[in-house]
Amino acid sequence: MRKYVNIIGLVVFILLVYLPGQSIAGKITGIVTVKGLRSPANVLLYLVKVPQVSINLSAAKFIIDQQNLAFVPHVLPVPVGATVYFPNNDKVDHNVFSLSRTKPFNLGSYKPGEIKTVTFDKPGMVELRCDVHAEMAAYIMVMKNPYFAVTDDKGRFEIPDSKYLERNGINGIKDLASGKYVLKTRHEKLKTKKEIVVIPDNGDISVQADLTRGTPSVLYK
Repeated sequence: MRKYVNIIGLVVFILLVYLPGQSIAGKITGIVTVKGLRSPANVLLYLVKVPQVSINLSAAKFIIDQQNLAFVPHVLPVPVGATVYFPNNDKVDHNVFSLSRTKPFNLGSYKPGEIKTVTFDKPGMVELRCDVHAEMAAYIMVMKNPYFAVTDDKGRFEIPDSKYLERNGINGIKDLASGKYVLKTRHEKLKTKKEIVVIPDNGDISVQADLTRGTPSVLYK
């Protein structure tokens, strides 16, 4: 009997691996190069359409800090429905606001040590400003799915960015199934690039995106 069980298990394994249409999960990894900017950091890369994914936001906590007259981080992607915390860890008062159509708000002036929050319930880009310090700017990218990443200072990225998601309280996001996906970029000073990426049956795919300075397109049409 044990012999038959072993044979059945082997057949199932072979079918999962070799039959057309069956998929093995993988990631999209790669690097971004830029012309016209000093650094390839803070470029958002994301998949436009993927099968619907359930995201548990019950433990999620995303933060945009205020330190040394700057928003940290400069780019913060969050799933739709996420709440962002805005602590003032600076030595001066700040006033965080946005005139973006995705989520207009104004938190008013608040002092060092105070924290305010905003929940983002609609996909799109939200540009942040400080009414007290005009030089301060940052971007919250409200995403339709968890398959996104922001480049590091060397232009590297990985989708899904499991470490980023888990660090912000989102767990259980699986790698991508094999197949064809539309990958887009977004940076406030770079032209948007869109390309087709195919994840093979045997795992990850690596890509390179070469970007040039210019006006980007909208996050979602």
